[in-house]
Amino acid sequence: MISCLQTATLEKEKVLEELQKVKQSKMQVINERTLEYVNKKTENSGSFQNSNAFEMHTNQVMVGNSQSDVTDPILRKSSVSDKGRSGKSQTVSFNIIDSDSSIDLASDSPVTSKSKGLKMESSSNKIQGLRGRISIKKLVKTKIITQEIVLKLQTGLITVEEIEASLAQFIGKPSSIAGVYMESSKKKLSFLDAVAGGFMSKTYAIEFLEAQAATGCIIDPMTGEGYSPLEAFEKGIITGDLKDKINEAYKAVSGYTHAGKILSVFQAMEERILDRHRGKALIETQIATGGLIHPLIGIRVPVDCALEQGLINQATLQSLYDPVSNPKDFHFPETGQKAYYSELLRICVYDVNGGVYLLPFGDQHLYTLSPSSKHRISVINTSNGAKMSAYEAYKAGHIDKRTYLFLSQQESEWQEITIMDSSRNLLHILTDHKSGRQLCIENALSLKILQMEELNSYRSGQLSISEFADLLISRRVVFSVPNSPVAGLWDVSLKKRLPVFKGHQQNLVDRLSALRLLEAQACTGGICDPASGERVLIKEAQHRGLLDEGFARQLQQCEQAYYGIIHPQNGKTLTVAQAMQENLFPKDVGVKCLEFQLTTGGLINPESQQRVSLEDAIQNCLIDKATAAHLQHDNLLSKCITCPKTKRKISFKEALEKSVFDSHTGFVLLEATKPHSAGNTSSFQYFWTYRHF
Repeated sequence: MISCLQTATLEKEKVLEELQKVKQSKMQVINERTLEYVNKKTENSGSFQNSNAFEMHTNQVMVGNSQSDVTDPILRKSSVSDKGRSGKSQTVSFNIIDSDSSIDLASDSPVTSKSKGLKMESSSNKIQGLRGRISIKKLVKTKIITQEIVLKLQTGLITVEEIEASLAQFIGKPSSIAGVYMESSKKKLSFLDAVAGGFMSKTYAIEFLEAQAATGCIIDPMTGEGYSPLEAFEKGIITGDLKDKINEAYKAVSGYTHAGKILSVFQAMEERILDRHRGKALIETQIATGGLIHPLIGIRVPVDCALEQGLINQATLQSLYDPVSNPKDFHFPETGQKAYYSELLRICVYDVNGGVYLLPFGDQHLYTLSPSSKHRISVINTSNGAKMSAYEAYKAGHIDKRTYLFLSQQESEWQEITIMDSSRNLLHILTDHKSGRQLCIENALSLKILQMEELNSYRSGQLSISEFADLLISRRVVFSVPNSPVAGLWDVSLKKRLPVFKGHQQNLVDRLSALRLLEAQACTGGICDPASGERVLIKEAQHRGLLDEGFARQLQQCEQAYYGIIHPQNGKTLTVAQAMQENLFPKDVGVKCLEFQLTTGGLINPESQQRVSLEDAIQNCLIDKATAAHLQHDNLLSKCITCPKTKRKISFKEALEKSVFDSHTGFVLLEATKPHSAGNTSSFQYFWTYRHF
């Protein structure tokens, strides 16, 4: 029996060894032929230039999907001509690996054809695009996939389905706004139904329908199905009076015919057959919903690839969110306030019952990020009224990873930075540039809310930075900080937390009000960092950029009020009130510090840093009765702060009462708005980049 088993094992090992030899031989042939093509084209002056964004994504996905251990082909860095980068118009032609033929981006017409390499796949090998099936050959010609991918396809190492899966984010349904969600009735409506119900004007509805057409299809919000303008008219989704407008918008997908060529939106702008402002609005909408559309093949492309292929230039890209050169083209239906399409997408919710994005109508703050919630509600189920965050929906299997990442990027913009603490230890910090949150990886490990295996998964790329950050946030337990002063500001328009000093720098609060808020922090335990939830000494706060030298100098006495004032003769630690009695502390500063301490929960005993009530402080001679009586009268409290939201004069006590709880740190934040809108500060603030996928 044992002998039979040994024989069977040996035979099995022999078969596996032979299969491995065959596989290695197969891979050797592929690598040799790939190297032959690369070397041949390197010698040629018109060398082939890869589109790096697509190549890396396609290879990574297919290597992940394939059952074979396929080594990624060597990819050379793509280069964009100086002409394209400088913002001038350009005509792009493509050199093909397996032939000497080339096509022009605008015409797609072959110039010459001399077949040399491998025979391309049969016409049946096609993938689904935005406007029908696309041949593999066309994808190679336009550099969407490389010849190396074709070699793998022809040798059976990958399948057409795997190629299609790797390009899903570029060929799938756009992330366009499909309709509206009525919060009161928990129902969804098409834009035209919303017009019929008197919820929005027809002008605004047309804007959204044109945006759908310009990004790939007219969407039926009830079913989630996408249709061409003609199909949408036939099914009664759009009315006859809108046909011409919708068809005109659809040219952003199908292309603009001019002088026998098919032009993209940008090229039509350059040829002056499309109004420049209108063209920029279409480009902004396409980028916000997944990428610029290549009109020759009906597929979205990321910004880097679009720059290389002449679908846009750098100057146009940088001006998309400039309110002067590109005014906002859409409207918030309820208020009529103008907006970019990306701004509207940021407040949309995703309906799992139909797989569509909906614009909420009603109490919109429920669906926008607030300091009191870890995440905004961004996923709903209109069939049962369920509401959840994108991360909760993803972990529960209600949405796929692509949808989760898209929704996450509307809410957050995470980046990892490395800093050195006061002990000269390196710390790895995750920073959300949209909300102002920070998470320390080392702290997460020490608190045991992060395992090394999970950190390794993040480092290896198995977990995206958004998913990694959400993992940490979901496990953190944050309690309300007792006796919290106003720890920072909450920018109502940007949904972002800011230190008081940064808020002053950004014109959210005046200098005198900022000083009073910082004085309250310094005399009650330290300067607050609302990004991390830490309180630090003035020196460390200045090192972190929470203060400048001027503020730091003015706050020194307030810090003494917390730690106590040392008597110069007997070395005894005195309270603020005691130091005032001895004329060792300025009375005006001392009264303010006592007011701030009492308002936040009680006077502070500097020897223990413990809070004590006013009555106990009097009994223990920490304060005299006259000063205590003054503090007890609310009407004597100075209105020393200009409210950063209402711009009215308020006392510190009123500022504390107006503040909102921050679930990220446990502090309280004071809401703030700028006196006048200054527009977006970053041209790329809302770009949906693909490099995180």
